[in-house]
Amino acid sequence: MSNLTNCIRRRSRAALLVAAVGVSGVAAACDDFMKVTNPGAIENPALENPTYLNLMTNGVIGDFQPAFAWTALFSGVFTDELRNHHAFFENPEFDLRTVNNNNGTYILAVYNGLHRARFLADSVAGRMETLLADSAGRNLQYARVQAYAGYAWTLLGEQFCETPINRSAPVTSDKLLEAALQRFDKSIQAATAARAAAASLTDAAARNRAIATADSLANLSRVGAARAALGLGAYNPGARQQALQYAQAVPTYTGASSDFVFNAYYVRDNNAYSRRVSNPFFEFITSGRWFSLTGTPYEGQRDPRLPHSDTLYVAADGTRRIFPNSPSAFSTYDGTPRGRGFDAVSNIRLASALEARYIIAEVQGVSAANLTFINQRRALGGQVALPTTTSAGDFLAALREQRARDFYLDSHRMGDVRRYKRQYNVDLWPRGSYFGSATIQYGTQECWPIPISETF
Repeated sequence: MSNLTNCIRRRSRAALLVAAVGVSGVAAACDDFMKVTNPGAIENPALENPTYLNLMTNGVIGDFQPAFAWTALFSGVFTDELRNHHAFFENPEFDLRTVNNNNGTYILAVYNGLHRARFLADSVAGRMETLLADSAGRNLQYARVQAYAGYAWTLLGEQFCETPINRSAPVTSDKLLEAALQRFDKSIQAATAARAAAASLTDAAARNRAIATADSLANLSRVGAARAALGLGAYNPGARQQALQYAQAVPTYTGASSDFVFNAYYVRDNNAYSRRVSNPFFEFITSGRWFSLTGTPYEGQRDPRLPHSDTLYVAADGTRRIFPNSPSAFSTYDGTPRGRGFDAVSNIRLASALEARYIIAEVQGVSAANLTFINQRRALGGQVALPTTTSAGDFLAALREQRARDFYLDSHRMGDVRRYKRQYNVDLWPRGSYFGSATIQYGTQECWPIPISETF
């Protein structure tokens, strides 16, 4: 992981150098050497100009998408979806669940990214409320920004037991998830109002485009709200019914390609900026061979949702391991047991009708309809159907297994494992001796630590 750390440090040094050069140039040409401009930034007055709303919205998306991918990657190692083989001293801490509060890799890749995405989304949403006044409540850009804000807060609630917000005292998981729900509700309300307003547009193409966008954003936030409420249900049982209501408002999952899906998007960039815009799974798994499938519960599964080659590749530590290929949440998924490798442009599913269907099944428990749904998922992996006499406990155990396969490597696992333990007393964290060792033991962490820099 030293490459990531060094890359960011180099950028920081470069930024300082540019600033120093800028000051020097101004001092030579002007008596007021303290007056420095940054031509690459939007000046503060422009942020009060509605013309820049689209740029602000894109900034929110641009911060959230890398934070989402990096969190999915490293939480995958933390929760035993992946096995680390990189020798950089900070990386084994992820696999062992002993992440130090000064682990720079974690702070740069997960903590800073999620908080930056949260802060920017909230900041832009507040500016929109000021700039647009009452019309913000029916504005699609506002709905989009609040949706991304909701997901940033949801990931914080799932990944952290507690974390400070803007230098506050630590805020606990339940409060983080409650904050996420508030933002999702604002997004749903704005998208719904925007859809109603679009009906009056005389241009049919514009009308249809606005309605489709409004529906997509509303469903994105409904799935996110159902996810946040399901997690909140581990602290407040009443929230589970909220989760059910949000999930039932999403169009019914049918298994067809037309079902609702919302993705995070990535592009290829062959310069130092690539880690901000490309999918890191390609670099860390398919290209770099840093994280493998070997020794995880997913190794050897003949399920196309968990694709991998049986070929042993040389890992970063020189050992020969089995590596995963693109699972079903990635756009490079091809539906075969072997699959295709990750790519820098692999998009990652953020929300879907499938997730809403899982939430409905978990809240409702065993029923004929829910048993049929789980048996359909089991059939994908070649597993036999559960009988109609399946108990409530066995049904939830089967649901947990299928959910782990359907949402492999897409950031769900950490929130799920924490929820299962707190709500159902089902502990799925790896315990005992670490893979391949008789002396090293797994740690006891079940969420990310607060960085030491936040404790001063």
